[in-house]
Amino acid sequence: MNAPRIVIYGVGAMGSLATRMILDKGGQIVGAIGRSPEKLGRDLGDVADLGFETGVVLDGDAARVLERTRPDVVVLAVASYMEDNHAHIRTCVEAGANVITLSEELLHSWTTSPEETAALDELARSNDVTITATGHQDGYWVSLVSAFMGTAHSIDEVRGRACWNVDDFGPELARDQQVGTTREQFEEWNATAQRPPTFGRPSLHALAAAAGLTVSVSKTETRPEFAQGQVSCQALQVTVEPGCVIGFTDVDTVETDQGVTLVLEMTGKVYAPGESDHNRWEISGEPDLTLVNDALPTHLTTCATLVNRIPDVISAGPGYRTIDQLPPLRHRAESLAT
Repeated sequence: MNAPRIVIYGVGAMGSLATRMILDKGGQIVGAIGRSPEKLGRDLGDVADLGFETGVVLDGDAARVLERTRPDVVVLAVASYMEDNHAHIRTCVEAGANVITLSEELLHSWTTSPEETAALDELARSNDVTITATGHQDGYWVSLVSAFMGTAHSIDEVRGRACWNVDDFGPELARDQQVGTTREQFEEWNATAQRPPTFGRPSLHALAAAAGLTVSVSKTETRPEFAQGQVSCQALQVTVEPGCVIGFTDVDTVETDQGVTLVLEMTGKVYAPGESDHNRWEISGEPDLTLVNDALPTHLTTCATLVNRIPDVISAGPGYRTIDQLPPLRHRAESLAT
């Protein structure tokens, strides 16, 4: 049993945390790809604030790193949406590497970006590698909830409410959440055809697939969250003035052919003092059920889930694989060796 050879692609907040967890579990990091000029040429341990050097230096040329290292899997943590990830994934797949990404859209992108997803699926199959997205939503919005649904005799509705702190995920996601914009700027962004998919819709489609349900209708409502007083955003290193946007809430609703409605109300915002992440799911049916996770460290569960999924991705069949097509999520107590 060999430790997997891993390349870290994107060493921001999530890539840095994943790096530490991978090394804790005996993963062999053989390369690191960066994009920020101030990080290039530095040791991965320095960039990820590990407190020690790894001997791996950040390089901005992805193709060069992949050619030199020939990894078993690439951990991709650069962006949330297909549009921003597509080229990076192609580069990895064409180099013959499996890809595990934290892209929220790619958790289940068949309906949000069908042409791009089909193209990546075909490319991965032709190169005999796997593409999978995972993260917090894998465990807490899909795997845990589908098991929870399995304890009910009949279900009318499954409703989730979740909140996470923008500051835990770095500047790119803070910008995606429109932090610091005015009400007018937010409304203009939200009304454009270019607005990317919500995080909730791919998660609910993944949940439906895991629960054996067929989606018939999907819809979304979005509302901005406003600063009540001055709020400091550490991810962007700015102060958000009262009345400006600190994030937003998406309410995604999915109807299924089986008559089960799935709803997820998901808030990503800059927290005020005393606020914390939470995850709550309610089943209306026989019986009515409630599942609650309070004071949840979403950034930690995001990266821990990714690391625990690495052996599943390496062992999976080729193509774009959604998490319902992988083994049940489980803890890797000692090693990532496959």
